[in-house]
Amino acid sequence: MYGVEGRRAPAPAAARLAARARVDVWTDVQLPFDDDTSARFMNEYWQKKPLLIRGAIRDFKPPLDGNEIAGVACEEDSSARLFVRRGDDDASWEKTLGPFSEENLTSLPTDKPWSLIVNDLDSQVEPIGDLLELFSCFPRWRIADIQASVSPDGGGVGPHTDHFDVFLLQAEGEKRWSVASNEAYWPDNDKAFVSDCAIRVLKEFTEDDSFVLVPGDMLYLPPKVAHNGVAVNSTPGVSVTLSIGFLAPTIDELVLSYTSQATEKVKGSRWSDPWLKPVEDIGAISAESVSFASEMLKRTYPKNDAEVARWFGCHVTARTGDEVEEEDSGGVSVEELLGEWEHSALVAREDLRFAFIDQVGDGSLKNALFFANGECWDIASNAALKTARVISNRGDLYEEDTQTDACDFDEEALALVLKLFERGYIYFREEDEV
Repeated sequence: MYGVEGRRAPAPAAARLAARARVDVWTDVQLPFDDDTSARFMNEYWQKKPLLIRGAIRDFKPPLDGNEIAGVACEEDSSARLFVRRGDDDASWEKTLGPFSEENLTSLPTDKPWSLIVNDLDSQVEPIGDLLELFSCFPRWRIADIQASVSPDGGGVGPHTDHFDVFLLQAEGEKRWSVASNEAYWPDNDKAFVSDCAIRVLKEFTEDDSFVLVPGDMLYLPPKVAHNGVAVNSTPGVSVTLSIGFLAPTIDELVLSYTSQATEKVKGSRWSDPWLKPVEDIGAISAESVSFASEMLKRTYPKNDAEVARWFGCHVTARTGDEVEEEDSGGVSVEELLGEWEHSALVAREDLRFAFIDQVGDGSLKNALFFANGECWDIASNAALKTARVISNRGDLYEEDTQTDACDFDEEALALVLKLFERGYIYFREEDEV
């Protein structure tokens, strides 16, 4: 099932001593992974080593071509960047932030490497967002976004490393990828990168392996694996790579996020020391003061996994950057909602994150929790949990999903749907979207 491409002749002994790691290749596996393939991928490759999958999507026809992606980069709410290498020096990279005008993109140099990067395409273009269904073995909250990279032959963004997992899906044209698993190239090693450069590019890069990806091929890279992608064989068109990137919050980011909400427990409290005694050394801090400070901090600690779950779900579903616009429906009654619901399914907004938690390790969670755009709802009834599950799993939500086993409408489930609909978090699917 897992084929391996033919390799070049064995390297000399000296080269073998350099421990250059060849990338494993699967040639008879397609997305989405079945259960056995998912298990093997997680056990052998996830956050461990790269993997090349030839024909991951057979006869792949991308939802947008390079020109259409460039059009998205011109839209006011796009998240786009343009990188152009103006000279031979690695420090000559120039970065420009979008949105761009059509003239900006039609006047790009033909004799210099450049690359147009557009982020958050999964939330801006529904057919691209639909590609996430092919990655159903991963929890959706772990996926950051789908990014597109558009480059002419010779274009790219130079050799670099990232802190996150990524799947690189070739959508149009071809791209040669070179990879290296080398601690010297890790992203925290600032000395390895070109200084005073608009992008983070490695000063030196020696590949372990390289290969050309054609449409439908996909390369998985775990964090810290150095890589360099260069468009090839794409003239007169462009090379387009879709990157499915995963969230990788830093530990300090998580701690700051938790403590920020945990301080609500002690909001308004102040230092108080009625036990204070006269001192001989005015420069000394007493053991009692240290103990009191310790006790104050402990008041903010989570008492159990349920408290952590409530914070964590809010953290990972909250959108960063621009504030999310709530599309207020102006107050809809249950009757109005049910009347419309007879003809169409409700679906979740593509640009928002949803999740649910129905169990924790220490058994401290009494009710399930549902999260939408950084907010939390306690879920008690089975129908409400089913509703939360359908929304979080990006399914179509129908009336019967909010009903009890006796086919009666569940008040908790209906109240949740009504609140989400009023805020514009879910909406009725149009007929032309089906």
